[in-house]
Amino acid sequence: MAYRVFRPNALASQQQYPLFVIHGGPSVPCDYLLPLVDVLSPPRSIILFDQLGCGRSDRPVNLEDYSIDLVVQDLHLLIQSLNISKFHLYGQSFGGIVAYEYLKQFHPTSCASVILSSTPTSIALVEQEAQRLLLEMKQSTPKEQGEAFHAIHVCRLNELPRPLQSARENAGTLWRGTTAIAEYSATPSSDNKQLPPALVLRGEFDFVTEECVSGWNKLWNDEHITNLVLEGCAHHGLLEKGTVYGEAVGLFCYEHD
Repeated sequence: MAYRVFRPNALASQQQYPLFVIHGGPSVPCDYLLPLVDVLSPPRSIILFDQLGCGRSDRPVNLEDYSIDLVVQDLHLLIQSLNISKFHLYGQSFGGIVAYEYLKQFHPTSCASVILSSTPTSIALVEQEAQRLLLEMKQSTPKEQGEAFHAIHVCRLNELPRPLQSARENAGTLWRGTTAIAEYSATPSSDNKQLPPALVLRGEFDFVTEECVSGWNKLWNDEHITNLVLEGCAHHGLLEKGTVYGEAVGLFCYEHD
């Protein structure tokens, strides 16, 4: 599994814990999250990786080599291999699902906080909401409706940002998108252990609507959880308003270092 460590000299910092970044998709590699490195202030280390099946990582040809649990296991092995005693987790879209399932399975006391960015608790629900928003489009053809949906609810920039374009060009094909995880719905931990502080972040026009993220509050029992809506943003707030997005993520991490 391919990964990159930015500012490696600060990996062992006890003042600013490193941040593990988990991309979405599934199988849309981390290229579109690289701007986090520029908007998060040094010296915090940032670790990005491509999940198996996309980007610079190996691409197994058997479908049984892919699952949410296997991504969780790969994340666990990466954290162990870097021997980091304290860290933050960040997951964007599907990446937030991976982060949550990792916390449920391993309950690491070493995780200082988690950021769930545009992450739904239920795939069925986000598909339902996306379909509702799509039907609100007034364009006459399905193609025009899809383009309008993307421009309003996915990324509101006039041109597709290069990091997102690169991620799509290097995306996997065997295990990709919501159809690959259609049955997922977040459930509480069986042992009810306390989860680390969480920031639930989404864009004002995000197709991951308020209804899609409200379940996180229940799973955290409304404790140690912060909700933030970024004005004027859709699903890719990092690319749409990088400075504001970086300030929100950086401040939350700083508060829990």
